[in-house]
Amino acid sequence: MRQTSPTLPAPLPPPSTDFQGLQAQLAEDAVRFSGLMAVNMTRLYDHLTRADITHVMVSFHCDHDICRITDLTAWADDVERPCPDVEIPYVAPTSRAGAPRNLALSDTIAQITRDLLRDLRAASDMSTPADGRLSFDAAARANLLEYNPRRAVAPSADQQHGGAVIYAREPW
Repeated sequence: MRQTSPTLPAPLPPPSTDFQGLQAQLAEDAVRFSGLMAVNMTRLYDHLTRADITHVMVSFHCDHDICRITDLTAWADDVERPCPDVEIPYVAPTSRAGAPRNLALSDTIAQITRDLLRDLRAASDMSTPADGRLSFDAAARANLLEYNPRRAVAPSADQQHGGAVIYAREPW
């Protein structure tokens, strides 16, 4: 008995996607993100130092692809202070335009925190819920991240009806 149909599948056509171009674009985006974050961080530290703020503590809560800022506290040494009402030029690392926009100091801190968390979660392919804190130390010009992944738990009735958890900022 003879077989009249081929036993091997037809070869695949060459890919229509330019993978080298995609890799080059991803590398360019990573360099751009790093550069813009460095500029934003420098501006932030300069404004914090001018306002005599030594460090800022930002608490956050992430559920899958949404991270929310739950608390933002500025400190001058060991004394809690309100964030001054000043505006800082901020360039979003995700926008192609690159034009700076002026944000209030507290909004800039929240936005930079969301940018850092978005980059961290994307780079590590994390989508699990997490809680944590990010400290901006203006004196040392350094950040300290406490990131605590946790398993998903259904919120209690108190949290569903606005009890213990209050989110001060919008999700990204």
